[in-house]
Amino acid sequence: APRGIMPVAKQKVDFLSKSSLPLQVLIFFNGCYVALWFLANIAIFIWKGVELPYPANRLGPEVFLIFAVVIVNVVRLFLGSKGNKTENRVLLIIFIVLSLFAALGNIFFIIFQTYVLRIEMVLNVISLVFIGLETLFAIFAMVRFVS
Repeated sequence: APRGIMPVAKQKVDFLSKSSLPLQVLIFFNGCYVALWFLANIAIFIWKGVELPYPANRLGPEVFLIFAVVIVNVVRLFLGSKGNKTENRVLLIIFIVLSLFAALGNIFFIIFQTYVLRIEMVLNVISLVFIGLETLFAIFAMVRFVS
């Protein structure tokens, strides 16, 4: 072989991905869960709007917040997936920051909305578990990306 050029067999190429498979799996299943959460909450709010006496100007903002939480979650999950697959720490940091906003939305629906049903507690706690695990695995992934 010419001087300075290594034969193909001796070249060392790093094909190992540092992306987090557990994080990617959580993001995938949380994407499915966000759709379920959205549909369930819309159905619950339709029922609550018909059956329960809402104070003036409360139902609209609470329904709006459902849409806001879903939009934050969709953007968050997209950036988290992209950041994980491309090993981009900046995208994972944005993912974690958006996770805080999504968690605050879930906490609102657990504690501060006008009427809280048991099913809403369950739906939002499951969402918080997803967010917590994803945040934890995103931090682990960022540490792996550096090493």
